Amino acid sequence: MSCQSCSGCFTNNSCSTKVTVKEKTRFQDLLNAASNSSHDDHLIPTIVVELSKNVYASHNVLIKAFDTLGLSAFLELSRVLYQLKLTGEHIAWADEYCQSNLDLLMHTLQTDKQKLLAYCDDQAELHELFRSLAPHTIPRVSQ
Repeated sequence: MSCQSCSGCFTNNSCSTKVTVKEKTRFQDLLNAASNSSHDDHLIPTIVVELSKNVYASHNVLIKAFDTLGLSAFLELSRVLYQLKLTGEHIAWADEYCQSNLDLLMHTLQTDKQKLLAYCDDQAELHELFRSLAPHTIPRVSQ
C-alpha cells in the first residue's frame, strides 16, 4: 500500500481507516502525540501545515507561536484554532486582528471570539471581492 499522507505514521492509525473517522480524530491525535513525545521535530511541522493549509503568512504566525509560547501553549492554541475552524488564511487574519500579539490572540479566543470570527469572515468577503472570486469560495468561520 502506498503512502496517502494520512498522518497514520504519527497517530498510530492505519491507512485503511475510514476517511470520516480519520478526519474526526487525526488532528487531536497529532496534538496528543506532540504533547506526549519529546520528538516533536516532525509533529510540530505537521500541525503547522495542517492548520496553515500552506498559507505562508499563517505558517509564520504558527511558527512564531511555537517559538514564543512554548509547546503546551502552542498545542492549546492549535486545538482552539482547529475547533473554531480558524485555518488557512484565517490564522493570518486573526493575527492581524490582534496586531501580531499572541497573548492578545489567546485572550481574544477565550473571551471575545465572536468579534474575531466576524473579522475573519469580513476579510474573507473582501478577499473574494478584490480577487474576483465567487461568493463563499473562502470558507466562513462564524457559528
